[in-house]
Amino acid sequence: MSNTGGRRLKQWLMEQIQSGQYSGLQWEDESRIMFRIPWKHAGKQDYNQEVDASIFKAWAVFKGKFKEGDKAEPATWKTRLRCALNKSPDFEEVTERSQLDISEPYKVYRIVPEEEQKQSKTSMMAMSATTISGEGRDMDCSPSEIEDFMKEEEGCSIQASPEYWPQGNINAFPLQQEPLPSGSLGSVWSQMMVSFYYEGKLMHNTVVSHPEGCRISPQQHLGRSAIYSSDSMQSVHFPPVELIEYDRQRYVTRKLLGHLERGVLIRANQEGIFIKRLCQSRVFWSGLVDMGSHYHPIPGKLERDAVVKIFDTGKFLQALQLYQDGHVSAPDPTVTLCFGEELTDPSSAKGKLIIVQISVVNCQHLLDSVNMRRSQPYYNNPSLDVADDVATDQMARIYQDLCSYSGPQRPACYRDNMPITA
Repeated sequence: MSNTGGRRLKQWLMEQIQSGQYSGLQWEDESRIMFRIPWKHAGKQDYNQEVDASIFKAWAVFKGKFKEGDKAEPATWKTRLRCALNKSPDFEEVTERSQLDISEPYKVYRIVPEEEQKQSKTSMMAMSATTISGEGRDMDCSPSEIEDFMKEEEGCSIQASPEYWPQGNINAFPLQQEPLPSGSLGSVWSQMMVSFYYEGKLMHNTVVSHPEGCRISPQQHLGRSAIYSSDSMQSVHFPPVELIEYDRQRYVTRKLLGHLERGVLIRANQEGIFIKRLCQSRVFWSGLVDMGSHYHPIPGKLERDAVVKIFDTGKFLQALQLYQDGHVSAPDPTVTLCFGEELTDPSSAKGKLIIVQISVVNCQHLLDSVNMRRSQPYYNNPSLDVADDVATDQMARIYQDLCSYSGPQRPACYRDNMPITA
């Protein structure tokens, strides 16, 4: 297994220590085998971001994760460097020498000699495959690092915000400003399939059909006002951690769920899927949104209390049209949410503690219909009636309703070319 990333970190960090420009970053011993790195909690009264987060910020800049003008996220910077240190074979934390309860706290790390690394690698290879698959994790941070990050979050002040969708905000839900067209349009585009994964294993899925969407939160969340009632929106809960097989994974997942108490609000309509993050934990997402000529999911991070569009129906229909004509790969009707851990690449989702995937049921049906048509041996014969081959009457009515809808920001429709016809 290559550790070139660790080598780059080692060279970079040694240069930073030698520079002497970061307060508290210094050698711990004369032989320069161990070093101190400042570790002040962001919640401390005398915390100074420019000083106390400077080395973490520098690593984020070096890795291309931050540039001047971006929003400052010192806790994220700190987590990123901590993960890099703990994943690298070149470093080992010396916990007995760390001082975290003093006015200027620091951690101590040791530079691991290459010979010792080779011995450690040999020992790891001797472990059974069962043990590795059960306790090892293909993720950005180890369980202990996630716990450290959650401790960072505990020091942040949380202000209660309205736990409902904004009313009368034209930027939030443009299609709700006018009455929905008659028929089943409103209800069919509000139906979502929600699937829960713990470390890549499917634990539960459910269909959301409430027109106001749903709140996804842990089971222990107790409502104290009418907004939590079933009349307001559908309640969907994370699966119980007792379903997790491994003790360590179960323990850390339970800790993370403790930071998801207020959950997230999810809602779908003809425009797409919208989300509002209420929970304390960070939430990252990947979905198909309007990004010019791109037809692949993009990653993003949710800010607390902001309504964000994470899936664009119009963009999906455009991509579906191009896919039908053989110009692009099949568009993904699914949005991926990752709780507590950064999601830079959807392909890494299977290694995360908690993943929730959401898809508009109607979009999945449309994609299935196109796939069915493409699988036919006479797919390229233009004289065939596509509707007779692939589209049910129900789906045909749905597509007709969508294309005839005259509300604001109507998604582009392709009545003449799409395989679903009236």
